[in-house]
Order: sequence, then structure tokens, then C-alpha cells
Amino acid sequence: MPVFILGSPRSGTTAMAMGLARLKRFGRYRLEGHFLYHFHPGLVRVATGRVGGNSIVMEAEQAARFIGEFKRSVNRLYSETGDPDDEAWIDKTPDHKQAAAIPSIDALWPDARYIFLYRPPLQAVRASAAMPHWKLEGHEGAVAQRWVECQAAWRRHRDRLKGRAVEVFQPDMLADPAGTAAALAPLLDLSDDEVNMLTTFWSKNDRLNRPSKPEAEKAYDLFELSKAARDEVAAITSEEAARWPRLADHGDPA
Repeated sequence: MPVFILGSPRSGTTAMAMGLARLKRFGRYRLEGHFLYHFHPGLVRVATGRVGGNSIVMEAEQAARFIGEFKRSVNRLYSETGDPDDEAWIDKTPDHKQAAAIPSIDALWPDARYIFLYRPPLQAVRASAAMPHWKLEGHEGAVAQRWVECQAAWRRHRDRLKGRAVEVFQPDMLADPAGTAAALAPLLDLSDDEVNMLTTFWSKNDRLNRPSKPEAEKAYDLFELSKAARDEVAAITSEEAARWPRLADHGDPA
């Protein structure tokens, strides 16, 4: 059973993946996937028979075989990074492209579980723009648009995942780690001990969603969005943000 961790930019998905990977029955988390969404358009065309007349996967039997082999290849790829006793593997791929690919992912793994993390847009944009190696300062509007596209893509597809998905408001991982861990328990069939392990990990993780390198952390702490950038982000994200009650309740200090 795979667990897909999705989210808007800089939404705390790393802390979520690292926490789950500490539980013995979940596969190790080391790297992000960032490849499944590349196959989404092709998989949809193969599955729906929208391929060229001479295509080797034109016949339904061959199409099903191709899709099955693709799934087995991905399962092997992730399983080889973990232990034989792992019951689930973890894919952490934030941003809008993975959220848009949910129809293909869900068709391949109908038993998958999904965790979607999000945070206020100004916080997400500030955290992204503050990363000096990304060189996103001056591109705050583009990052804000990615936030909108990710949230909207998740909303479009989440109804098909009922009972197999949980939304996590990233500030809750800091303010209420026990509540966040408990919210995951029914989704992932977590024991009380596992809930306690997650709670302890997030409670002691003072770098939650912060840069790991000292120089990057210093740049992050010193960085502030200009008023023009804040206004631009608010204009781009306000309509989508209004659809998320937790955002309205929380405000958005950047």
C-alpha cells in the first residue's frame, strides 16, 4: 500500500514523510518522487484508448499489460529502498503537478492513502522565496500561482479519495502535534504507540519546515516579503484561500 504525501509549496511535507518513515512498517523516506506526474497524460491516453492507430498498446489487453507493468516497476523501485517487512511505501511529491495527476495515481493504486498538507499562501510564498539557492525572490507571483493551482487540483480530485485521504493544516503540526498524529490514525491504522512516536517526533522537531543548513536558515529568518509582493500574493490567492476555512480562521502573517 503506498502513502502519497502531497501539498502546496513549502507545506511541511518533509516533516510528515520523515515522521512516518520512523514507524517500522513504513518504507524509508530519502528522496521525493517527482516522476509519476510526468506519466499522467500518457497513462490516461493508454487507459482510455486514445492512442495512435498503429500503437502497440491500442488493444485493451496490451494496454492493461502495459499499465500493470508500469505499476509493478514503481512498486519495485520504492520497495527496494525499504525493508522486506514494510507494509507501505512513501512518496512525497508536493506541488500542483502531482495533485493534478491523482486520477492516474488512484487508478494504479486504488488502495493508496493520501495526506495533503497546506499552509497560508503568504507563508508558503515567503518560505519559497527565502531559499537563496532557488533564486525565487522577484517571482513571488509565480509561486503564489503554483499554490493556487495545487490547492485547486486537490479540491477537484479529493472527493474520489473519500475515506483514504486526510488534509493537514501545516501550522497544526507545530501547534498541535498530538492532534495531527491522531487525525492520521484512522487513515493509516496507527497504533497508540505509533501516534505517540509521531507526536514526539514533531514536538521535538524545532526545524519543522525550516532550512537544514545554517546559512540557508539565516537567510530565511532575515527575509521579508515587500509590501508589493504581499499585495500581489494576496490578489492571486484570495479567491482560492476563501475556499479553505482554516485559512480564513488563521490569518496569514508572513
